Amino acid sequence: MTPSGLGTEAPTTLWNRNFVIWWLGNAQSALGSALAGIATSFLVLEQTGSSGAMGVNLALALLPALLSPLFGTLVDRLPVKLPLIAGNLLRAALQLGVGFWALRGAVPIEVLHGAALLTGLIGAFYGPASMGITPRLVPPNQLQRAGGLMQGMSQTMQMVGLVGGGLLISQVGSAPALIFDGVAFLLFSFLLTLVRFPAHKAGAAGEGFWQAFSAGLRYMRGSPMLVGLPLMALLVNASIAPMEMLLPKRMLALGAGAAGYGLFFGVMLGGMVVGSLGIAWLGERARPRAMSILGLSGLGAVVLALSFTQTAMQMYVLAAVLGLASAMTNVSIAVLFQKRVQPEYYGRVGSLLNMVSTAGIPITLLALAPIADRLSTALIFGVAGVITLLGALAWAGVLRQEPVPPTSPVLPA
Repeated sequence: MTPSGLGTEAPTTLWNRNFVIWWLGNAQSALGSALAGIATSFLVLEQTGSSGAMGVNLALALLPALLSPLFGTLVDRLPVKLPLIAGNLLRAALQLGVGFWALRGAVPIEVLHGAALLTGLIGAFYGPASMGITPRLVPPNQLQRAGGLMQGMSQTMQMVGLVGGGLLISQVGSAPALIFDGVAFLLFSFLLTLVRFPAHKAGAAGEGFWQAFSAGLRYMRGSPMLVGLPLMALLVNASIAPMEMLLPKRMLALGAGAAGYGLFFGVMLGGMVVGSLGIAWLGERARPRAMSILGLSGLGAVVLALSFTQTAMQMYVLAAVLGLASAMTNVSIAVLFQKRVQPEYYGRVGSLLNMVSTAGIPITLLALAPIADRLSTALIFGVAGVITLLGALAWAGVLRQEPVPPTSPVLPA
């Protein structure tokens, strides 16, 4: 029995043609997205001067994740190539449209908010489609190494985009970065046509949409880890969410500006690259359960420490440690998810996890938007760090209740 859609044989090596194209395509898309993220943040800040307005923009991009379970159910019923290519084409059109508008002059804040909402809708459909690709393009015993390589390369491109993007935007403005991102999405769309994706596996005969949706819920309830993960992630995301909203203004106050903002996230991504590639090197020797607990604890400690910083340099040092902790958390959580969930449930279960965990971000941003300019940054970071540490303790308790799977999930034939 071999995975359909990948040829007559299952992949026997990590560096097969399909994985390499998928890996490189994600990397170049990450570069464009990093540039666009800085561009959009400072475009909103330049036109409004308000951290609250930027918080609303970020929240609008994340709110559509609440619809993710519906999209995830649909994705499990469709060939995966269609939503992947369509998602990249639509995102290209949005970024190119806003970028060329910005070249002509000021972009109304209503347009920026509308573009953020549409981007979130596209992402809510694209995310579930992409979640189950990597484990079906590599051998099961290479899954952890593949996860580290995927995140390591994407984070490297994000680091280049953030550091270079901050310098670029400070010199030429936001429009070129947005246009570059649009071109990157177009290129990724083309690369996706070259990947031989796993063939679509039809659901149970006569199974309706809502029956498939309910089946995903029942499958999720059968695992303490799958039940506890979104609740824990909701708390953690809610505690870390204020960072993107507060850092631009914080960097301006410290005299670092857009370049300092980009450098902070660039240094953080540097730490993530080192951590992700280190996990890829360790491969199956790494223990994802222990790494997830250690990573979450590190996140909480660093965010708490940010509340005591007085200079940009102190923030850069903590950014590197934050990156290492984030890599440990993200890779280990992804591997735990992929090893626990059967491939035919990737879209439904993954989208449910994404919806609940992501909900903490827009809720926090919208709650802070009216008061963000009046609260102390140190206070917000302090509370966020404590909540994250409590989340790490709760996650450790959940993992103790989850049995260790004897083998990796079987790929669909």
